Amino acid sequence: MKKIRGWHKQKLRPFITLVFGIFLASSGTALNNAIENDISLDIDENGSYDALTDGLLILRHMFGLTDQALIANAIGLDAQVTSAQEIASKLQSLGTDLDIDQDGEVNALTDGLLILRFLFGLSDNSLVSNVLGQNAQRTSASDIASYLESLVTEGDSTRDRPNIILIISDDQGLDSSSQYAYSNNPPVTPILDGLALNGIVFDSVWATPACTPTRSAIITGKYGFNTGITSVGDELSTDHETLHKYLKNNTKTADYSSALIGKWHLGGASPNPNHPNIHGIDYYAGHLRGSIQNYENWQLTINGETTTSTTYHTTAITNLAIDWINDQTNPWFLWLAYSAPHTPYHLPPQNLHSRNLSGTDEDINSNPRSYYLAAIEAMDTEIGRLLSSLDQDTLRDTLIIFMGDNGTPGRVRNRSVYANGAKGTLYEGGLAVPMVISGSGVTRKNERDSNLINSTDLFATIIEIAGGNSTELPEDSISFARLLNSTEDSDRTFSFTEYDSDSTTGWAIRNENYKLINNGSEQQLFKLDNDPYETVDLADDQSFSTVKDQLNDLVTNLRSGSNEPTDPSESIDITNKIFTSRVANCREYVAQYSSSVTDIFRSVAFTGDLVITASGDKCILQSNGVPNHDFNDGNTGFPNNLSPQTQYYEINAEPVFAASPTYLRIGTDNGLMLNGVKIDLLAAACFGVGNERTGCMDMSNPWRFDPMHPANGFRVDSHNAHVQPNGSYHYHGSPNAMFETESPIISPIIGFAADGFPIYGSWFDDNGTVRKAESSYRLKTGTRVAVDGYETPPGNYDGQFRQDYEYVIGFGDLDECNGMTVDGAYGYYITDRFPYVLACLKGSSDATFE
Repeated sequence: MKKIRGWHKQKLRPFITLVFGIFLASSGTALNNAIENDISLDIDENGSYDALTDGLLILRHMFGLTDQALIANAIGLDAQVTSAQEIASKLQSLGTDLDIDQDGEVNALTDGLLILRFLFGLSDNSLVSNVLGQNAQRTSASDIASYLESLVTEGDSTRDRPNIILIISDDQGLDSSSQYAYSNNPPVTPILDGLALNGIVFDSVWATPACTPTRSAIITGKYGFNTGITSVGDELSTDHETLHKYLKNNTKTADYSSALIGKWHLGGASPNPNHPNIHGIDYYAGHLRGSIQNYENWQLTINGETTTSTTYHTTAITNLAIDWINDQTNPWFLWLAYSAPHTPYHLPPQNLHSRNLSGTDEDINSNPRSYYLAAIEAMDTEIGRLLSSLDQDTLRDTLIIFMGDNGTPGRVRNRSVYANGAKGTLYEGGLAVPMVISGSGVTRKNERDSNLINSTDLFATIIEIAGGNSTELPEDSISFARLLNSTEDSDRTFSFTEYDSDSTTGWAIRNENYKLINNGSEQQLFKLDNDPYETVDLADDQSFSTVKDQLNDLVTNLRSGSNEPTDPSESIDITNKIFTSRVANCREYVAQYSSSVTDIFRSVAFTGDLVITASGDKCILQSNGVPNHDFNDGNTGFPNNLSPQTQYYEINAEPVFAASPTYLRIGTDNGLMLNGVKIDLLAAACFGVGNERTGCMDMSNPWRFDPMHPANGFRVDSHNAHVQPNGSYHYHGSPNAMFETESPIISPIIGFAADGFPIYGSWFDDNGTVRKAESSYRLKTGTRVAVDGYETPPGNYDGQFRQDYEYVIGFGDLDECNGMTVDGAYGYYITDRFPYVLACLKGSSDATFE
């Protein structure tokens, strides 16, 4: 293992004492000198220091004046801060830093006059004569002038707009953070403890239950329903302005350099190496996917170029951050996203943590939390190395924000704290995350704050600190910048989050005291102020019905401004849309959809219409049968013309397996795609029956034609579909639409079978490799064997008939119905080979498909 620049946990104490002063009560340590002195006497922010504006405002404040009496005729011509409320807030934030003579109190007739004389240009004895407090500790004119000079020279525009580091820990909840008294087995993190001692610990921060949605919320300032990012692995569209892009494009913040180093996880299943840069990030270095397979052997991408790194990940990410910071000459914003303590659980280098662990696979599997905590400690050590690499001026001018992206994973959570919740759930164990802020601009020291904060709020807060206008930002993001130096209430009155996965689909909302969880089929209500671990569900208690209704109304109003329509009267255009959601519950897709397409062969335009609603335990799907893509694009047109239909289907929102599978039957529909086109896989023709085109209603006949075999001449279009005599367009194979058919991108749900189980595209994640699902059916070999009672077609098995195929367990990935379970969710998969979509139903078909 490579030595990490001589660092060892036992050698941290001198550094901690130097930087944080937490082992010796030293207000003169490097960090305290750099941070506690972080004030500016340019009160109205007009770019200059004036006795008749700034000095007068300070003096009036010390005399207790407020409102108009505070600011009347005392604001500079080019002032950026002009309202009485803003001026008062800034003056209040200065606190004891205005105790110029250090006599233990801020006094207008001593400290105020010293400031006023200094701003008028007085020095030496004329500066201090007859204005020092009785118990003054700073008494000489030179000391006072030097201190006042520092407040002016260090309070320039660079100081007002500090460097900003946002450090994100991956999978670290409150029960795994030593700054929160939730666990008797926390990690040892002296660096984060030091930041907390010199700053603020926030007690009511919500993220989302998983990595991707939280990172999207931070970088866009928007809730998931406004970005489409509600699931792990979703891809962030360039339609949304990122934090980095805003900093670069806004005139007030354009001088900021920005970087994102570490985990990205916003590029979908197969991320483009340039995806971060496309989103306006000047410098990206890290890993693009949600996790790494090995902390000492992982794929490092730097601005689109990918190589293999064998440096311990936490160390490598820190090295990259140090190198980037050292190259900066302007104010900068660094998003530093560690993979730690995310899986795989492992033994970090011994000089980075305090635990005595063997590192064997057996021990890791038996004691995963110990290794999880060791990874947090290693990260803490490397954060310390990063901060120690900054010179005193840079450290003084840097704001540090540390937070987790979701709760602790279930396998390693402290179960005595969160019995119900963990990462991936909407309980507090999944949503509540640690956040510590310290450094430049933070005048509150060793304090806790209980204001509600959402991960979306980081966007507006960072922009405001960087000098931008937070009122021009996404409505979902509310700046809490003033909390860094004020104990007043924030503007956020509720917090909201939502999440979609195979095990959890729904949303949660809370106000100061109550929290409502909606998982689609039921709701739960908790009184968090006296039940923080969510043990008593109040949802059915009528005495809390008003609270429940109020929280539901908040969500309704919130979503009414969504970019994604939720009112069925608002139609979503899905023309040629590539779908993204993998949520297996049909309720996720409740909406009205439309499309504008063309019958290519006949040059006739059509409008598609699909409405999905939910009622009880079922979803209702009503469609006119027009696809969301152009159709009938072959060299010879369909024998029948499409005409809009009136199709009505119901499916179970929570399907269950039947005792045995039901094989497909002629005369029934097999499912409906999410573009409104039905699936009807069987041909109505059998060998030797009539004209071999229709009329084969005998399901025992083994020699039913396969419409997908070219020799059978079924005249399907490029979407493997054609039109029945009644004008109904329907698929016989892959629709070649709604998902990426050629690129290795994990496929979304594109439809639902008649039993309610979802239908996915072809691609799935096979232990880190994205590939197409393989059918377990194969062609039989040899000459066709006759079946008693039926005329047998001549020749060898060649796929012309369904009977030509046989199911072989283990031949491919899928079962006899062409389905499998991935990440806990069963579904059918589109395959290149027979049976193409499904061969049978694992559940019970709804009667509406008959």
